Amino acid sequence: MKNIQPMMTNTQATGQSDRLYYLDWLRVFAILVVFLYHSTRFFNLGDWHIKNITTYVWVEIWNIFSMAWLMPLFFIISGASLFYAIGRSGGFSKFYSNKFMRLMVPVLVAAVTHSALQIYLERLSHGQFTGSFFSFIPEYFDGLYFGIGVNEGNFSFFGMHLWYLVFLFVDSLICYKLFIWFKGNGRGILDRITTLFSKPRLIYIWFSVPLMIMYALIPPAVLNAGAGAWGFLYYLWFLISGFMIVSNEKLKQNIIHQRWISLSMGVVLSAIFIYHRFNPSFMVLIPSTGHWIYKCIYFFSAWCWLFAILGFSMRFLAFDRPFLRNANEGVLPFYILHQPVLVCIGFFVVTWKIHAFLKWAIILTCSFTIILTLYLFFVRRFNLFRFLFGMKTTRPFFDIFRKKGPLGIIHALYIGLIIFATSGASVDRSPMPLTYDPVKDIVLNSESISSKSSTGVQVIVDDKTSIGQAIEFSAGANEKAKPEPNVYVEMRFSAPAGLYTVWLRGKCDKDGYADSVWLQVDDQIGTRTKSVRLGNWLDVHPAGVYGWASDMDNPLTIELKNSGDHTIRIQPRQTPHRIDQIWLSQSQRRIPNTFQPIR
Repeated sequence: MKNIQPMMTNTQATGQSDRLYYLDWLRVFAILVVFLYHSTRFFNLGDWHIKNITTYVWVEIWNIFSMAWLMPLFFIISGASLFYAIGRSGGFSKFYSNKFMRLMVPVLVAAVTHSALQIYLERLSHGQFTGSFFSFIPEYFDGLYFGIGVNEGNFSFFGMHLWYLVFLFVDSLICYKLFIWFKGNGRGILDRITTLFSKPRLIYIWFSVPLMIMYALIPPAVLNAGAGAWGFLYYLWFLISGFMIVSNEKLKQNIIHQRWISLSMGVVLSAIFIYHRFNPSFMVLIPSTGHWIYKCIYFFSAWCWLFAILGFSMRFLAFDRPFLRNANEGVLPFYILHQPVLVCIGFFVVTWKIHAFLKWAIILTCSFTIILTLYLFFVRRFNLFRFLFGMKTTRPFFDIFRKKGPLGIIHALYIGLIIFATSGASVDRSPMPLTYDPVKDIVLNSESISSKSSTGVQVIVDDKTSIGQAIEFSAGANEKAKPEPNVYVEMRFSAPAGLYTVWLRGKCDKDGYADSVWLQVDDQIGTRTKSVRLGNWLDVHPAGVYGWASDMDNPLTIELKNSGDHTIRIQPRQTPHRIDQIWLSQSQRRIPNTFQPIR
């Protein structure tokens, strides 16, 4: 370490290029880690688009650890790249069109293609839709999608995992004037700031301070709006940080010299944070300051890992290889393709009765092979695909989309799809008359109970119900369906195979979040992810009044795969509330226009 010479740019070393090759290596490294991260999401504790029945704490630990620095690394790399590109951007108008074509065109394409497939598979795996992909397409444009497992809308206007491209696009526009000024009249101020930040062993503090200021001053609802374990405003600082880091040679040298210190501190701080995450009693602190201490540990550990990664890459990856140019060109298409391929492969593999590690290995290798095949034989070879995936094209025809007219049409199309989905124009949600078919439909009530838990649920007398008694849930609420719940009700019934829309007649007892259940049928029982969230009466009916709901007024379906006997299990998501009737209908596609029960 003592013999490290001042780091030269590639221009100084070769006289031919000003490209910092370690940034290219970091892009390749980061995209491979993202691919690895998403390949493990089937097996961690948190919810995802598709889940394996068995999940693992150690996978959750890996996920928490990697997300502390992974997406910030992407923004730092992007900020560093902007330092060299911003000066030759050709003005804001050209900068805007270039960024829009590179970042937002892939988002628009994803929003109307493979995002629909991912959400379809998510709805299937979560029991929120049953049917073919083509039958789901009309419902895809019904409301905006905002998160995994949230059944409030389906249209992914941000392209699912391509939220990163949307954030990068917006953050780049926000920072454009600042970066232009830093490269011009503000260069002296930038040098003074980065020189201050480069003080040995203080870089961790200086780069963490803006994050702590944001945490102190900005409301959590605003600050935490985002994805990838960080909020949008945090990413803005990481983008600026990347710009600042590559602007100062002294700062870069200190990052190199302190790489081992950064790595050591990162290991220690991450271990403390993760250990406390899973063992809250590890250190008992004053409630008013405890959250500050652990947030500071998180910020510091993130920057330690970022500086360690940057330091080692600057030291050992400042070289070119023939492989690097092709790999770097394929980073964006690989990123766009990786999650939909993983989700499609994982949807089938997680149902196999084999060891979870073998499932993961199959998902990883098959997905990687398919992604490379799609890229090498289709995306890379054809200019249309290159254009749609944000890559440079060799045909002048595609340059027409950078002009105001065609660019405006693309904007209008994107905004129009969002408005269309938001307005609900694609799906009629108006109430319809109650249409009960006594031959084809199934109606269950408290008399249908075959078993129930000894606590948390009871059958009570209620003259406002269809048979004078109701099922009342008073305890045992869970954010997710449990394989072995403490509070539940099961019902046995006979019915032919087919698709059934599920409607519940029930009520919440008070104004509050106490009005929904988890419902599972047949082979879904005993799992934690295959469930339908039903109820939410308070969103469509006043408290204390019985009325019909599926998931609010959004109809949800279940599939009975075989004719004959079936079992339904209901467990509370929120309490207290009451259920009168459970109606499996083959014709009631919209919420009934009456509060009355089926007689």
